[in-house]
Amino acid sequence: MCRCNRSLAVLSGLVAGLTVAMLLSEDKCLDLGGRISDIAWVCELATESSASIWSLLNPAALCLVIVAVAIPAYFVVNAIGNRWLGRHGEQHG
Repeated sequence: MCRCNRSLAVLSGLVAGLTVAMLLSEDKCLDLGGRISDIAWVCELATESSASIWSLLNPAALCLVIVAVAIPAYFVVNAIGNRWLGRHGEQHG
């Protein structure tokens, strides 16, 4: 049986993790009184300086995103893929 659903599961976990990390970084930017640039992932701070939104995310928050979002998303998509491939294989087998 094809295990090609793992690629989709990895990509889904990555996208889910990056999305949550981005939202947390944007929230941190807004908490610091800055605003998100429209054309780049940059936090324009009130002091007229700018910082990458990714630099606003501390390592503990990044670990939490990986453990609480990216890994569970991988397992969910992998399980759904296994189930779908199992059904699809039964219909054609």
